[in-house]
Amino acid sequence: MIQLKKIVSGCGFMAISYFAFAQDIQGTAFTHQNWEVYCSNTGTCRAAGYQSDDGQQNPASILLTRAAGPKQPVRAQFALANGGEDSFAANQVKNIHFYINDKDFGAVAVKGVESPLMGTLSAAQVNALLKQASQKTKMSFKNSHYVWNISDAGMTAVLLKVDDLQKRIGTTGAIVKKGSANESNVLMPQPKLMIKKVKTADQPYRTLKPNTKQYQSLHTRLLAANPKPKETDFCEGIYNGADKGAKPQPIQLYKLTNGKVLATTLCVRGAYNEGYGAWVLDQSLQGQATYVTEWATDIGSGEISSAFKGRGIGDCWLEQSWIWDGQRYVQNQNRWTGMCKNIAAGGVWELDQIEAVVK
Repeated sequence: MIQLKKIVSGCGFMAISYFAFAQDIQGTAFTHQNWEVYCSNTGTCRAAGYQSDDGQQNPASILLTRAAGPKQPVRAQFALANGGEDSFAANQVKNIHFYINDKDFGAVAVKGVESPLMGTLSAAQVNALLKQASQKTKMSFKNSHYVWNISDAGMTAVLLKVDDLQKRIGTTGAIVKKGSANESNVLMPQPKLMIKKVKTADQPYRTLKPNTKQYQSLHTRLLAANPKPKETDFCEGIYNGADKGAKPQPIQLYKLTNGKVLATTLCVRGAYNEGYGAWVLDQSLQGQATYVTEWATDIGSGEISSAFKGRGIGDCWLEQSWIWDGQRYVQNQNRWTGMCKNIAAGGVWELDQIEAVVK
């Protein structure tokens, strides 16, 4: 069985950075214990904390969001789940309060009774939380029926990463490492990436089978475009059993524009996911191929998309996509829905590394 070790590694997601074309800021991810942060090409950082993994905690999460630039506030949302249940009894979700180190910082408002309960913290509640960012902190939401605890394990490291990426360390606006400097030199926000989509064929015009000479020549050319040549398992194909090795799969060709074609082939299949490799090359099928991804799950008209399940209690997803702009595929989305912590099916947050507008 092929493991999706390059994309999903259990429920802990490894730090990855992606470059967004024509942007000065790289999207970045960092995870430590029960907290994670994702900063996008706009400079906005989204840090999420969750319950501990001791098996006795009700699923819960806090999301702290801060845009780049001087004097930007930290905004906080929360999600409070009912384990495997879809909803709460209406009389059991009233009068929920937010506590820090057992001190009551007031009631929070939640919407409806569906799980997870969603809401936002007030500015005063956020400020009280941030004052504890570099200390051991007990964070709780509770009423007479439920208690939800947010772990502080990893919080300081993750919020320090936000300070660092937004160049706030040593400034009056830092969350963890405050100083006396003003924020005149902090990271400035960037606009979302703008991409003009050019439509292409959504069905292949040709399929090359592995037993042909042209297939063998093209397959070699595609594998030569490996972005990580030290990895020997790049686009192995499908395994024929534990002792038979991997078998290359047919290559499908799609017409693009400007004399280019898209070549795809099934690269990997695991228990929960499968991924197709995608490359751009000249319509003559000669010359160097340009690698796009090894993890495509859908090929559309001018778009390649990828969606992979994370491993853990409750589905979470890594979603990526690339848009054909007439010359190349430009990545317009790289989003993680948060740790697999049983808070909501499909994940609860939109943690972006790339934000774009497609026209």
